[in-house]
Amino acid sequence: MSDSNQVEQLSVRALFDSKTQYVIPIYQRNYAWGATEIEQLIQDISDAAGLITQSNETATAKQVKYYLGSLVVYQRTSHSHQSNVVYETIDGQQRHTTLSILLAYLKHCDVLEESELEGLDINLTFDSRPKSSRALDDIYTGRTNGESEEPNIHAAFNIIKRYFKTKGLDTQAKTKQFFGYLLENVTILRVVVPPQTDLNHYFEIMNNRGEQLEKHEVLKAKFMATLDNDEERGCFSTVWDACANMTRYTQMGFQSDLRKEVFGSDWQTMPISFEAIQEKHTSKQQKEDAMTLREIIGNKASSSNTDDDEREKEERFGSVIDFSNFLLHVLKLMKTEENVSLDDKKLIDAFISKGDGLKVGAKAFVYELLKCRILFDSYVIKPDQHDEKRKWSLLRLNSYINKNSLSPEYPNAFSSDNNEKIRMILAMFHVSNPALVYKRWLNDALRVLNDLATEDRLEVDGSSYLAALENQSDKYFDEICGGSQLEFTENNVGVLHQGTGVQNFVFNRLDYLLWKRLSNNESFDGIGKNELGKHFDDFQFSFRTSVEHYFPQTDPSGASKMQDVDRFGNLCLISPSSNSRLSNYSPQDKKKFYIENNRAESLKQAIMMSYKDWGPHDAGRANIREHEVLMLDIISAEH
Repeated sequence: MSDSNQVEQLSVRALFDSKTQYVIPIYQRNYAWGATEIEQLIQDISDAAGLITQSNETATAKQVKYYLGSLVVYQRTSHSHQSNVVYETIDGQQRHTTLSILLAYLKHCDVLEESELEGLDINLTFDSRPKSSRALDDIYTGRTNGESEEPNIHAAFNIIKRYFKTKGLDTQAKTKQFFGYLLENVTILRVVVPPQTDLNHYFEIMNNRGEQLEKHEVLKAKFMATLDNDEERGCFSTVWDACANMTRYTQMGFQSDLRKEVFGSDWQTMPISFEAIQEKHTSKQQKEDAMTLREIIGNKASSSNTDDDEREKEERFGSVIDFSNFLLHVLKLMKTEENVSLDDKKLIDAFISKGDGLKVGAKAFVYELLKCRILFDSYVIKPDQHDEKRKWSLLRLNSYINKNSLSPEYPNAFSSDNNEKIRMILAMFHVSNPALVYKRWLNDALRVLNDLATEDRLEVDGSSYLAALENQSDKYFDEICGGSQLEFTENNVGVLHQGTGVQNFVFNRLDYLLWKRLSNNESFDGIGKNELGKHFDDFQFSFRTSVEHYFPQTDPSGASKMQDVDRFGNLCLISPSSNSRLSNYSPQDKKKFYIENNRAESLKQAIMMSYKDWGPHDAGRANIREHEVLMLDIISAEH
């Protein structure tokens, strides 16, 4: 094969050419993408196609081409009886599998003529994983009923189906537009490694490959180019780099002696301006420049040991957002009169004005960046690295309370009761919007923190913060409901009785309000936290993204479909894998499964499971109505 054939830009239509086969080798991991990655992929394609506008976002123009990344493959030696070209996938399996599932969903939307589908096929198979191959074939041919052999693939299909519905992409016109753009305008770079490639060596190179310059690094350079001297640039770089590491508390990004100079002995004082930080930074630099060789060696050893000890003990954590997106949140807080996008694909453009200058000054921006990062570190949840049951933590950084210890302390951000409520409501917001982009809740939370924080120590009153967050929850709920009647009647279906079209936020808001009231020893139809037991004690918000019909859409007894199966009383939010496994179980069999596994996924579901009868007739129907009235009263009582 010539070099010209080694790299080829393919449209998605060309990728799914029925005369080409792609095989996932046995050494590759299983398909693992969940709602976060899948929804982000659809969101990116929809944005490029000019289909979706988020709240407070302006519509973007359709892009001529959308580049999806690369697919690295190795051409297998063909056998004489085999006419198709067969490639072994080395890198890009998750993306390719997701595109296959997306193609299967779009095939069953009936928006294209048969002639437009000609030559297309799911051309992806799995070595030694026949269940995965069958699962892809099942969803492409429409055999999606029954218990899934490969829950992750079937779950991904349901995630795609629900995302199209909740985002309004499931209309014939929009689906056709999406499908057309996907096939013809979305491109992927197929890289064929040479036949003589040592694949083991290739994997080693891939795992150690250097990363491209990121957009936020380009933005940093643009900012620094506007500064007047090395002192300003050095200080800017120190602050920026400390903020850029989203896996540790920002103060820990400063060397120990400068940290105490800038943030005080307990690391809690916020400097009053960029100039105040620069004064400390320049003073430290001048002292180092004036040192004798002996002093430099002695100071370096002492400082290095201290920093090493501190960083060995420091708390490391995950983040609900990455640095590029965080930069956009800071800009949006500063430019309140403008419509700032929270999509990091537009990061550089967001900061550039019409005259090609920066919209904000470097010193003003990096100061606000530092302030927002410290507020974010202190008062926004983080994935809990130490307690799997809790999932989310809300801890502040504190200096060494015990002067004999090298370990910083990480106390709760607020008093115990407020801390738990704030931790829960922030987790509720986050799991309702798992993608990194368009985190409106986070921008609203940062704005509240900015308003509430004291100037010198960035301290925030927990009760005021909680009240503001709950007000935001009420506001989001009002926007979803649009003032419509919530009750289900023959003449009114409404936004909460749409089956899989009901937004995640609605279910998560209800679970938060249930958790809060159950924590205060309230009970609902005789069900309190004692009756719920482990279901209440272990409840945490997680990425449950699949709507379950507790009485299934397909009646397991073979009877006709329940007339109002999509009503809110019959719905709850569970994980996609559970939904694909249990979707056609009867309520009794679902309850048996969860009891045997000693779990329930949500508080609404746990309460639903407390009813003896559940279904389309008599006592079962009365229980659905009773439960629904109770849940609607709770979800709307505080808004």
